[in-house]
Order: sequence, then C-alpha cells, then structure tokens
Amino acid sequence: MTTRAQLRSSIRIELNDGGASQLWTDALLNEFIVQAIRTYGRELSKQASATITVVAHQEAYSLPSDFDRAMRVEQPDGVIRVPGTYRIWGGQIVLDPGPDAAGADQNIALEYLARYAEPAADGDTIATPPYDDDVLVALACADAMRWIGSDEAKRARFERQRGASPQGAAETYERRAQTAIANRKRRLRTSALTPTLSQRERE
Repeated sequence: MTTRAQLRSSIRIELNDGGASQLWTDALLNEFIVQAIRTYGRELSKQASATITVVAHQEAYSLPSDFDRAMRVEQPDGVIRVPGTYRIWGGQIVLDPGPDAAGADQNIALEYLARYAEPAADGDTIATPPYDDDVLVALACADAMRWIGSDEAKRARFERQRGASPQGAAETYERRAQTAIANRKRRLRTSALTPTLSQRERE
C-alpha cells in the first residue's frame, strides 16, 4: 500500500522537482494530494454498507463517519425505505416513521457511497486503490501547475527551465487523469453487466 510520503515522492518525480531549490513545498503537495483524493472520490465513489442498531420509537441515528450519500435504506428487514420515509440531516439518518420495535430484524441496513480517508501524516496509507495511484499523481500535478501559474516569479522560472507553460502542463495532466477515470468507469460498468449477460445465456 502507498503512503502519503511515497505518493508525494512520485508527484515530485513527475514534476521533476527533486533539486535543492524546490518549487513546491511538502505541505503544498500534501494539500494537492488531499484535493486529488476528493476529486477521485467524486468520480469513483467508494461503496460501503453498515448495519445501524435501532431503538424502539427513536427516529434519529448517527451515520458512519465516512458517509457521503445514501444509495439504499432497508428497515425493517425486507422493507426498502424511499426518500420521504427517511431523511439525512446533521450527520444522522432520521426515519419517518420511526421503528415501533427493536431487534435484529428491525435494524437499518444501509448501503452508501463513502468518502475516502484523507492522510494526515507521511506514514498514513492512501485509502484509494493503489492501482489508481497514477490518477492521484496526475490530479495533484495539475493542481501544482495551476498553482505555479498564479505566481509570476515561479511561473517565469518554470518556463525558463522547462520551456513550457504551466497552464498547458496543467491541462495535459488533467486530461491524463480524466482519461484514466473514464477508462476505470467503463471497466466498472462492464464488470457490473457481466453477471446479467451470463444469466441470460444460461436461460
């Protein structure tokens, strides 16, 4: 698994910024890593599930800490709650009506899209799939190029050293990231369709 320090090193290598006088500080690249993880999560959401224990006649329950969006709410067993029979508010799921009883068959079965954890230290493991590290590198590099384009002195230095504009480089990195994300989405859709096709063939 990749740590924040390892990913930042990969970004610095991609930016060719390993010299004694670096254009981007570690703290700045760490910010770009967090932004890259958030962008990745919006495009390729993490799927998660949780069981929330209910209490009779209690309507509101705390959501998982990584909760982003509800995809399926079942309560009690076998009963799918549609929007209007529940709402998300203030970090809680509020049932309407609330449960009349408690027990394993009354608990909330929640399927949701989750946020990826954001690293706070160099030794923290990057939560996104390691096979998509290159997507994070490209997204972070795009932000790095946009940032340097806003600093006149560093922009001029970059253009003298690289013979290219930061804006053009940012657009190239952004296209690289979006192409990789689009390819990943296509593969996910294909894998989701495969069982259905196999079932039809068996019939």
